[in-house]
Amino acid sequence: MIQRKQTLFLLAAFIMTVACLCLQVGTIVGDMSSVKVFNLWIVNEDGQHEFTPWYLFALLMLSSLVSLTTIFLYTKRKLQAQFCLIDMLLLILWYVMLAVLPQTTGGSIEPEWPAVLPATSIIACFLARKGILADEKLVRSLDRIR
Repeated sequence: MIQRKQTLFLLAAFIMTVACLCLQVGTIVGDMSSVKVFNLWIVNEDGQHEFTPWYLFALLMLSSLVSLTTIFLYTKRKLQAQFCLIDMLLLILWYVMLAVLPQTTGGSIEPEWPAVLPATSIIACFLARKGILADEKLVRSLDRIR
């Protein structure tokens, strides 16, 4: 059934990753300059856009597609649990890439509040996976009774 608590967790993870896609993630502060970091581009002090962090956008877009697809895999619980794990790994990889980004521009990053949204998505995916595995365990135990 699609009306499970796992669906709500996966929907929340999807909404949070899409929200993070649209908002400013942080600011890179260098020697004498600071640039705004979004998931798809960096805005320089003079207002020009550089598409250096496109991989952040790609990871979050892929993660949001995986969490949206996972919602509709409710008939295949094992595959749904694996997709939750893949989604969590993509979001962890997003944080790794965000940490590496200032090294390419030479500075340090000061994160904004939207940088917390992928972490809450990881928690939501973890809770969804836990619920999916509990459902699978329940179904297996009922199969043994028959």
